Amino acid sequence: MTVAQDLLPRPRRIEPRWGRLDLEKGLRLDVQSNAPESICALALRFQSRFDGLLGTSPQQEAPCCLIKAGTSGSQPLLDDAEDFRLRITESVAELTADTPWGAAHGLERCLQLVDRDLAGRFLPALLMEDGPRLPWRGLLLDISRHFLGLPALLRSLDGMAAAGLNVLHLHLNDDQGFRFESPSRPRLHEMSGRGGYLRQEEIATLVEAAAERGIRVVPELDVPGHAGAILHAYPELAAGPAPTELPRAFGPSRCALDPSLDATWDLLDAVLDDLLALFPDTYVHLGGDEVHPEVYAFTDERRRAWMHTHDLADAAAVQAWFTRRMVEKLKARGRRAVGWDEVLHPDMPTGMTIQSWRGAATLEAALAAGHDALYSAGWYLDLQYPARWHYRFDPAADQDTLLAQEEALAAEPELADVADGVRALQATARTTAQRVGQTATRGRLLGGEACLWAELVTAEVLDARLYGRLAAVAERLWSPAETHDAGDFERRLPGWLTHLERVTACRPLTLDPASLGALGIGPAERRAAESLFEALAPVRWYKRLLGPDGLEARRAGQNRPRPYDADTSLNRPVDLLPPDSMAMFELRDALKALAAKPDNTLAEVTLRDFAGRWRMLPVQLAPLMSRSAPIAELEARIEQLSELADMLDAWVDAVAAAEPPGLATRQRFTEWARWTAPAVAETELAVVHVLAPWLGAES
Repeated sequence: MTVAQDLLPRPRRIEPRWGRLDLEKGLRLDVQSNAPESICALALRFQSRFDGLLGTSPQQEAPCCLIKAGTSGSQPLLDDAEDFRLRITESVAELTADTPWGAAHGLERCLQLVDRDLAGRFLPALLMEDGPRLPWRGLLLDISRHFLGLPALLRSLDGMAAAGLNVLHLHLNDDQGFRFESPSRPRLHEMSGRGGYLRQEEIATLVEAAAERGIRVVPELDVPGHAGAILHAYPELAAGPAPTELPRAFGPSRCALDPSLDATWDLLDAVLDDLLALFPDTYVHLGGDEVHPEVYAFTDERRRAWMHTHDLADAAAVQAWFTRRMVEKLKARGRRAVGWDEVLHPDMPTGMTIQSWRGAATLEAALAAGHDALYSAGWYLDLQYPARWHYRFDPAADQDTLLAQEEALAAEPELADVADGVRALQATARTTAQRVGQTATRGRLLGGEACLWAELVTAEVLDARLYGRLAAVAERLWSPAETHDAGDFERRLPGWLTHLERVTACRPLTLDPASLGALGIGPAERRAAESLFEALAPVRWYKRLLGPDGLEARRAGQNRPRPYDADTSLNRPVDLLPPDSMAMFELRDALKALAAKPDNTLAEVTLRDFAGRWRMLPVQLAPLMSRSAPIAELEARIEQLSELADMLDAWVDAVAAAEPPGLATRQRFTEWARWTAPAVAETELAVVHVLAPWLGAES
């Protein structure tokens, strides 16, 4: 299997050719004569990256990659051409594209194609013609709950570019923080920017770096709800009670702006002008989600009279009026609005783009009502779902297919204890969808976004939380619809993550040394700790964020204080666990290989190695548990893995002897799996779901 077959996202067309372009003397990136400055700058930036990957600057006789690309505006726009053609022969490489953005995609592919064997580094000879399926391929990063500073955002741009994404959606304000410098209303960032905010010069740096990579930066000013940080600075603008201090608690709040006050609109006009001066993209996200219905159920005489003047019958009409006015303000400034699917309303102008996050029903309703739309419902990365669950959702699929995938998600065994919550959110999407009609002109599916909300994310854990699943979303947005083999995606994923660590500052596979040190893990204990961590996963859905009491309260339609807030330290083992463990991919493949061929020595050695490492964990980690309370929380998991080692060895013995394990042995594993199912230190045993098809009673 060649590196060309391992590319991620999967390209539209790739035609292998005979031969290779040797790179032992480096690779020289050249541009055509009279090339635009943007292409020269692009070649210079990628020359540095190729030199770093190859470990050498190009010598005089180094082969050449000639870049031929047209120019474009200084900022990428929706529907800009992004296709490219890459031809590699034994003597030269040639990249052609209509825009710098297409050329940048082609060079990212070229970086992925660099391979190595005993003769040295090379590029395989081939012809690739590629480009994205959908024009809006985004990532939402929430920098309001936990601030992600400029270094984290800049490295995220490199990770996005490697995945072929082209929109960075920044959630800039929420109850817990206001995260950009507002020159005309400095109280916002000075009073509500606790933990940090983006200064004007930092935003300029970010926007410029994004444009170099063909990435648009779409800001989100979340109004009228989620306004705790705004109201901390301007409490007189609250529709209900104003916060007495900057909110720290997570979860729904009743912090919302009062649309009946002229001062509210004076503030919003000023903030919008500041925002648009900083972010040049055509689109601005207005939020509009999770406004508590009672906030706008006005009962006082003044605001009831205001509602009457504007012919507003109820709270939903008040919020729709607010959003329409914001859409009009953006339109007057030459911009277009995006809103979460709660803004769907019969009176909403079709110029508002709808982002579907609760379920596929709102996606179809938005399109049928004439709105352009974005899909995110299956791609909430903060839910700690494995990549294969996100990968099943194709935003361009018909509604019945998407609804069936939603039901399959709710039926996942790992979500059995919260399936009612999963379905309840999907039901709210259907309720919203029912209140809008259809228009003669159907809206356009622009694409979609993966969303990483940051209640449990800091810059230190960002990469482990992000890239394994982001790659799944990126491929569904980039690659042809017929690319939908989750098993093949998982086969390619470890190599792509390794590539990401080689060519960017992103570290999705490498545990943060400072975080390990904070847990008391020394160099001698690191490998044992990694063996423990790679067998675990964070609990799925909102189970960690809500806590056990919060889950029960939610089922009863109530709210309870949550175990985490914006000031809670995220420094426990669960904070280091990626939702997908590459080691579990290796374990699964070895199980499958040995079952298919009992004399497969490599598979047997791999499985024996897993069992041996698990068996030794209680001894190897005993000193660490005695001095580290966070590791001591995992004592039960350490003992459980040690017990599992014997069951895995017994299965390998039976398969190697051509004697499938008997019912009693399989029932023992099933009972053990049931006993170990409850969460321990907010973790679950990821290894159970890998082993169950082979060791379990139903195998």
